[in-house]
Amino acid sequence: MDNNQQLRDFRRSCKDLAETVVREQRRFVCDVSHQLRTPIAVLRATLQESLAAPDAIGSREALQRALSCADRFEAILNDLLVLGRFKVCELDPPAPVDLGALSARVASEYPARLPVRIQTCTGAWVRGSRIQLVRVLENLLNNAQRHAQTSVGLTLEALDHQAVLSVTDDGNGIPSQDRERIFARFTRLEEACRRDPSGSGLGLAISREVAEAHKGTLRVENSLRGARFVLRLPLDGPPV
Repeated sequence: MDNNQQLRDFRRSCKDLAETVVREQRRFVCDVSHQLRTPIAVLRATLQESLAAPDAIGSREALQRALSCADRFEAILNDLLVLGRFKVCELDPPAPVDLGALSARVASEYPARLPVRIQTCTGAWVRGSRIQLVRVLENLLNNAQRHAQTSVGLTLEALDHQAVLSVTDDGNGIPSQDRERIFARFTRLEEACRRDPSGSGLGLAISREVAEAHKGTLRVENSLRGARFVLRLPLDGPPV
């Protein structure tokens, strides 16, 4: 292959990459616009209703709806900032993290509707960002608390050179056809929207990006009842 052909191939690769980036940017902007349009419309209608009849009995309910819309705005914008930091690689410098101690602390301190059954192991050290791993744990626990009927569980074990952390609930579970789709940005199943109207639809997408940034995986796996989210991260040694 001559130099001219190599140059043409390189230019073609750069062009393809640039087109892919532009497509992804446009898709992301469309997704954000779509997600913000609904709460904006609800907020506008609610405020117009309150202005039209400021002394009406339902004005308090209207203000509650407006506050709920504001909560959704805040959730979306906060999670968009997190995604933006991933894109510019603003992750904390990696360091050894005792995942057993960290997960037990987060689960025990997390403000919860239901108690969390915790079963962890010792020696499950991973290398990464403590702050980002806490974010994943909180997202998974929040998701489980939202869908559980009576119980939430967190287990951690070391298997095949991996730390395997599972968060389970005894809710209705996730249909097999949706188990991958829920990790897409702004994807919210009907039950999730009903249980938590203010959610951003970005929590699981962020959690998966954190897992992949740590050379790990995050998936929904089979469970006898409810949902079971499994985070797998490569094991690393404790600090010297």
